[in-house]
Amino acid sequence: MTAGFQAWTDTGLVQIDGTTQNYALRQTLSVTTAPGDMTAGKSNAGTQYTLRANLVDFTINAIAPLICLYSPSAYATIQRCKSLGSNTWSVRVWSDTAATITVYVFDKSMAAAPSGAGFGLQVFDASGNLVADARQRLARIIDTQSGNINNAGPGWGQWAHVDQRTYQFSYPAVSKIGVAAIGTAFVSSPTGGTNNGWYNISALQTAGNVVNFNYNYYQVGNTSHPGNDVNFGSQFDWRFMAIDLSNL
Repeated sequence: MTAGFQAWTDTGLVQIDGTTQNYALRQTLSVTTAPGDMTAGKSNAGTQYTLRANLVDFTINAIAPLICLYSPSAYATIQRCKSLGSNTWSVRVWSDTAATITVYVFDKSMAAAPSGAGFGLQVFDASGNLVADARQRLARIIDTQSGNINNAGPGWGQWAHVDQRTYQFSYPAVSKIGVAAIGTAFVSSPTGGTNNGWYNISALQTAGNVVNFNYNYYQVGNTSHPGNDVNFGSQFDWRFMAIDLSNL
């Protein structure tokens, strides 16, 4: 950076560089999942199959949303975040049981600037765009985690079916943790047609400063248990970003 403002943390990481947009809290809302139809696969003839699951669809307004979930009573994940145009986004959240989930929507600082007068430091880039504002509640990243359920490459293949994998991540330096930038591992097979088959999905439960990860098998209707999974290895990829929600 040839000009501007830089701020560093005590560990030597750049916190504000004067050119990069920070992400600030734009909106907080509660959503409740309930039984609904989840798309699972499509036949060669073009028939779209579905499987029953606990879902909720909602819309948000943002330029480039970073969606963070806090879900202490259920494992939850983001299945879809789709732009509808005009800075409007359609979001679908899945959970293993019907539950109320708190959603934190972060957006670029220039899109989430507080209105009215206030106190504190503001930082702008060379084009005059706001990149940080002391009045904003910024998304403080604590950690990132990622993996692949079968340690598989991205290509097509066959793998022994996995019913469940669980991990736990603890963040004692904060009191409340959320999960964002979620990548969901998902494999499904509508073996008997609409609302009959199975699927595996990864999801996250956040309670206090602990994140619990669960990749689990779910059976819908009357279907046989799979022996192998035949799909792209990238479908087993998962990831998340841990965000400090302690003071939000």
